[in-house]
This record gives sequence, C-alpha cells and structure tokens, in this order.
Amino acid sequence: MRLVSVLLALATGARAAATRDRCTAMLVGAAASASGTPMTTHSNDCSDCDFRLAKIPAMTYEANTMRPIFLPVSQYPRYVGSDRGPVYLQENLDARFFDWQESVPIGQIPQVNETYGYLEGVYGIMNEHQLAMGESTCGARFASRPISVGGLALLDITELSRIALERTTTAREAIALMGRLAETYGYYGMGWDQDDALYMSGEALTITDATEAWMFHILPDDTGASAIWAAERVPDNHIAVVANEFVIRTIDFDDAKNFMYSSNMRDIALRNGFWEISLPFDFTSTFAYTESSMAGSTRRVWRVFSLANPDLDLSPFTDLYASNYPFSVPTSRVLSAADLMAFQRDHYEGTEFDLTKGPAAGPYGDPDRYSVGSAGAGGRFERAVSIFTSTYSFVAVANAKNADLGLLWFGPYAPDANTYIPLFAKIATVPALLSQGSLRSFDFNSTYWLHAVLGNYAAHFYKFTHPVVAQTQVALENAAVASLVDMETVATVMGPLQGDAAVTQYLTTTAEIFTQQAHNVFMALFSSVVTRFHDGFVMSNATQREMTVTPMGYPDWYLKSVGYFDPVGGNVDSSVGAAIFIVLVVIVAVSVGVGFYVGRIRAAKKRGYVYIQ
Repeated sequence: MRLVSVLLALATGARAAATRDRCTAMLVGAAASASGTPMTTHSNDCSDCDFRLAKIPAMTYEANTMRPIFLPVSQYPRYVGSDRGPVYLQENLDARFFDWQESVPIGQIPQVNETYGYLEGVYGIMNEHQLAMGESTCGARFASRPISVGGLALLDITELSRIALERTTTAREAIALMGRLAETYGYYGMGWDQDDALYMSGEALTITDATEAWMFHILPDDTGASAIWAAERVPDNHIAVVANEFVIRTIDFDDAKNFMYSSNMRDIALRNGFWEISLPFDFTSTFAYTESSMAGSTRRVWRVFSLANPDLDLSPFTDLYASNYPFSVPTSRVLSAADLMAFQRDHYEGTEFDLTKGPAAGPYGDPDRYSVGSAGAGGRFERAVSIFTSTYSFVAVANAKNADLGLLWFGPYAPDANTYIPLFAKIATVPALLSQGSLRSFDFNSTYWLHAVLGNYAAHFYKFTHPVVAQTQVALENAAVASLVDMETVATVMGPLQGDAAVTQYLTTTAEIFTQQAHNVFMALFSSVVTRFHDGFVMSNATQREMTVTPMGYPDWYLKSVGYFDPVGGNVDSSVGAAIFIVLVVIVAVSVGVGFYVGRIRAAKKRGYVYIQ
C-alpha cells in the first residue's frame, strides 16, 4: 500500500505545471516522407488539459441551420453536449466531482448541409479525408477579446480548426476558410483572459493533406474585430517546425503557389509602424511578440532541424526572431513516422543542452524541469521538445493510395513515457482507454494515466529505467508498423466488396486491438520497471535461486555537491556545517557545566550540607 500511495502521489502531483511554453508542431513535405505523403505532428503541452481523444461523426443538416460557436475550454470536460458524438454526452461524464451542464454557445455562424467526421483532442486533429492539423500557440502584437465578455471577436483557433476539418478536404481549402471566417467574425487568442494576453494571442497550425504541407499563422487585427493571417507551403523535400513563435519570414505576394495571406496585412503593418514599405515583408518580425529570451522556442526549432539534417550548419544561438534560421530545411534522409516520434521524445541528448546531464538532472539523469514559481524569476531551464506536461502528442500520416486510410499515431501523456498507437481517422469510435478519464481521478483503465504513472516513477531513476522504456516503445511501435501492412491491404480489398460501413467497422476493430495490446504491454512494463528499479537498487537475475541486488550508487560529483565528504557529514554546506559545529561545542560546554554543578550538589548531600540557593 505504501508503494501504491507513493505512485499515486507521483502521478498526480510531482510533475508540476509549466505554463509559459506550450506546444511544438512539425511539418514534413511529401518527398521527405517515407510514406510519400506529407506528415505533421503536434505535442499538446498543457498541464491541465482534457486528455481525451474523441471522434466527431459526420453530420447532415437541414437548410438554414446555424452552427454554434463556443469559448475554448482546456480542462475536462472541454465540451458537454449531444451533437458531437458519445464522448461528450452528459451521461458519459464523471459526475463525482461536479454537476456538469451543457456547454453554452457565445454565438453562431451559418451551418453547411454536410460535415465530415474527424478526430479531435484539445484542437481538431484529422478528418476522414486525411486533412490533418498540428498546433502551436505563439505571441503576437495584437490581442482581442471574445464577444461574450464585451469583445468583438467570435472565433478562436480551436473552433477554426474544427470548422475546417468539418468542411474542407485540402490544406489550401482549410486555410482559405479559416482566414475568411476569422476576418469576417473576428479572431481572439487562447490567452485572452490572462494578464499577458499578447504572449498567447497568436496561433500557428501545421496543415497537411495527401499532397501538400502548409504552415498557417493567425493573430487578431488592430481593431479586435477581424484577423491577420498568412500561410506558407513547405517544399516537398523539407521539414518545418514551430515552437511557440511565428516562423514565416519574407512573404512573396506574387507567389500564389507557395503563399496565402489576408489582404489587410500590409495596411495594418504600415499604419502601426511595424513595417517600412521599402523593405521585404517579414511576417515574424512584423507581428511576433517576443520576451527577453526566446531560446525556449528557437532552440527547439534548431534541434528539430539538426535532427532532420545533421549536416546542417546552423547555430543553436540566435536572436529573438531566429533571423538567421530558414523557414524550412531539406532533410538529409527520408523521414518515417518513427523518426518524428523520436524527435518528439528528444531532450537535447548528446548536445551541450542535454537535459539528462548536469546538477539539475540529479544523480540519475532526470530530464524533467518543473515549474519554479515566482522564486525563479529571471532564470530559465532549457526547454526540450519532449516535456512532462504533454497531454498527448501525435504523428499524422496521409495514405497516397487509399483516402480511407489516413493514419494517426496517437500517444497520450509525455512522449518519453508513452507509446504511439495507430488509429485511422475513419474509425467510428475511439477506444475507451483513450476517450475516457480525467485529471481529477487516477485510473489504470486510462492509457493516459498508465503512461503518467510510469513516466513519473521512471523519471526518478531515468538513467536506469529509460533504456528499458525506450526498448519497449520501439518494439511495440515496430510491431504495429508490421501489422499495419496486412491490415491496410485487407481494408483496401474490403471496400469494393463489402462497402464503406464494413471498412469503418474493420478499422474501428483494429483500433481497439492496437490500443488494448499497447495498454497491456505498458501495464507489464510498469510492473517490470517498479520490480527492477526501486529503493536505490537494481534487481536482476530474478529467475535464479538468488537474485542480484546492486546499489545504483551516486556519482562522485553529486556526492560532493551535497556535502557528503564534508567533515560534519552530508547534506549541509560549509556555513551550515560551521554553525552546527558551534552549536555542538556550546551544548558540550553547557553539559559539562551542568554536570559539574549537579556533581557538586550530590557531593554536598553526602557530606550533610547543601549550598544556599
């Protein structure tokens, strides 16, 4: 019971919130992708977000129907209602903690006759036509407020992403629709109710379809009633990444093949003094909001570029806007979904910024750096792509041969502690292990919570546990890749013979199988990790008559840093040690004096007299 209590405490409390830097998203062009189609990723880094994955069904509407628009909600439940599938039904929510009521819209826009089905988390993810989106919140120079609190804007990025997945099938269509709606109805950022609203008032979406990859940026305009936006196409043999700072640079207004943008952009920049008409139009330097240091953003971009192309001559040190970084870089090899999973699990290993090294990593190489609170003002830890606050991450891969087989590799919780589970966007429902649960209650029947408790426990002995976890991740994901070959063949043959409904049911069943298998393997992994690594020991040879128990020990540098070799003993610095020594001397002196005094009294009693008090 003591171990279980400790594990629950670790899973629920030890990995404290990191609130300032959020998501990382990558884009890979078709020619740089092993699938021959574009790929995008998203690591939804959020300490309090609803981690459930949901399938929103395709719908048909009568003429003159209106689509409700809602405020974004990150915490569980992000939405309560009956028109977005069973995950959000009031009766399917955990009512132990609160009496959940249906979400109330803040406005509406005209609905279309038919909408497409799609997968969603905090944001829209991938629809049944292989349109996929990643996301990264960015700082911007304008902020606005929603109409529900006296502002002039109706739409935020969560609703824009959902509407685009409901109504479009290509990246270009999605960009044009989101831009038009945001200009018409107004756009506001995720941090509209924060003191530092500018820090989260912009957004980036990484958008892919079966042929193209696009980077989309958006922010409020200077009236608060419209929007500024731009998009750039990623070259087919390139990779691009966004990490909480805009990355689109010079816009070629005459290149419609590679750029899309709002018509108001230049006028707004001119009237606010952000741009001189004689200079090239740099979107990032014109509209990005920066802080005193942006290394937490720019270094992630550098790291992904260097992983995708190790021969790249790019410094990890740059200015606030990463002015010397290109928008995208060619990859040195064709990248697979597994490569992007590895990128998302990165902690700068092997570089001068390696989070598994140095005093902050502790004796066993823990890469996590928790929120330091107000005491840490003015300092910073490195911010890696992989972070413990990740709600989920994914890799979305389109299928060049069969539009029914758009694939999402979905990993609940932090990338370094999860496994990526293959799910097709066409599934009818999401497995319960991925679509149920909340941060309000630990539950081993939630894959998120299983990954969370493993990650929290394994982090304490990371140097020893991570190789075991990584080996399991690779083996499980490789096995899934091998199985997918046959499953995709079956689905392709099944379509013409048995129809669309049969394909949907088959893909839904495969999702259940993959998810349950992954959950079972990680349950066994967690049990193995706790058994083999606990209480500062490594247990081995469990099948022998006498198992081996080996102390993990401490590195010499760590022992020195905690005062282990100090004369007075460990865990104190020299000043504290000196103070303790003085106190001990005083105690000894007082004790001697008291002893001498008591001794004289006892001696006097024996002689028949006492000292007059």
